[in-house]
Amino acid sequence: MRVNCICPGAIDTPMIADGLQNKEVANNYTAGRLGRVGQPEEVAHAALFLGSDEACYITGLIMPVDGGWSVQ
Repeated sequence: MRVNCICPGAIDTPMIADGLQNKEVANNYTAGRLGRVGQPEEVAHAALFLGSDEACYITGLIMPVDGGWSVQ
């Protein structure tokens, strides 16, 4: 059995759309290393990879998909 976890950062979804209208909040969302919010497809690509045969020997992974926001 394989168990992995995807930890998305700020992703451009309806949930954060109102926050992105506020400049101060938007600046917090884009404070990561890449300077932008992510797209839903970017999280989907991570999930597809982890569910594919290419990731068959990966388990116990915590995968941030957050544009570098969690890098210290």
